[in-house]
Amino acid sequence: MLGSCIENSWFSAYLVDLGFSVSQAATIFSAFGIMVALGSWLSGICVEVWGAKKIMLIGLIAYLAFSIPFMLFALPSENYLAILLLYMGRGLGYPLFCYSFLVWLTIDVDVSIQGRATSYFWICYNLGFTIIGPVFAVQLIPFIGETAVIWVGIVLSIVGSLLALFLTKKKFIIKERDTTPLVEIKEGILIMFKRPRIGTAVIVKTINGLGTYGFVVVLPVFLINKGYSMAEWSTIWGATFISNQIFNVIFGYLGDKIGFRKTIQLFGGTLTGVATIAVYLVPQLFGYNYWLFFLAMCFWGAGLAGFVPMSPLVPLMAPDNKGAANSAVNFGSGLGNFVGPALVSLLVVFGTGAVMYTMAALYLISVILTAFLKTPDELHQPLKDEAA
Repeated sequence: MLGSCIENSWFSAYLVDLGFSVSQAATIFSAFGIMVALGSWLSGICVEVWGAKKIMLIGLIAYLAFSIPFMLFALPSENYLAILLLYMGRGLGYPLFCYSFLVWLTIDVDVSIQGRATSYFWICYNLGFTIIGPVFAVQLIPFIGETAVIWVGIVLSIVGSLLALFLTKKKFIIKERDTTPLVEIKEGILIMFKRPRIGTAVIVKTINGLGTYGFVVVLPVFLINKGYSMAEWSTIWGATFISNQIFNVIFGYLGDKIGFRKTIQLFGGTLTGVATIAVYLVPQLFGYNYWLFFLAMCFWGAGLAGFVPMSPLVPLMAPDNKGAANSAVNFGSGLGNFVGPALVSLLVVFGTGAVMYTMAALYLISVILTAFLKTPDELHQPLKDEAA
């Protein structure tokens, strides 16, 4: 994750420096998010059909197939369409790799410790994506430049992928299936409609990712206008997810103790919604105040950790079809990559406040939606497709 998304926290500002508008940068991130959503959705079903390591390898190949021409041709030419299309394709790689491993965890790990197991996954995910990556990149940029940093990321992605593929010794057992892969993939779509609670879970998981993928588009330019430097933003962004990692573990344990759904409602939707407003109001009202903004962002990162129990909760909602349920929740994770930047692209013309207040409102709406995420045992009904 460090390598494949090393540019995530600063790439929108870099695109603006190249002469593109904030809206165009947001569109590039949204296109990337479409492919992330596709890869995330495919990972759940494909892992059960072909095995985790095969799909992880396909993810690495896809990432390299788009990254190399992106770096050699699209970015040097500063051609908007080429950057858009190749960066979009680049988004297929990391979800096929990392979410396939997450699916492997949710299938093989005992349900009594799944909250903790998935929290450890998200710790590693965020260490690369949102903590080490931004800080590492911003330290390198003054010495080697932005494009060279992305090349360093590509090399690190290859190294990390090979380590995961060759050092993970446990074998994934592919169960015999009565249906074809095409039917399995189709079921991964239909389950969101046949079982509306799964569809609701996809919406909640999408809301979960709005800030993670939308903030990196809208906040860098907003904060530069308030007197913050790119190095300060990257440092705060990394610190935000240190806070997030600490609370990932806390909320992982708490989810195992008080219940996944209650943890998501109390600490996911509510805390993150309130914190999103604080993240906007601190620079808006106080201008440049590094430590106050630092605290607001750490507050937001802690709230975001409250959504960690989504990964073990959703498969429990469809224990007869965990592959399709995993695909659904991964699809929601990927959709956040698309919807977050898309919201920025649509609303930034009305100001940063319109973006931030909309995100805050959606986080609070997720609290209501989470109340419907019940397992068959909680509903006291047999496993079957639900009526709408």
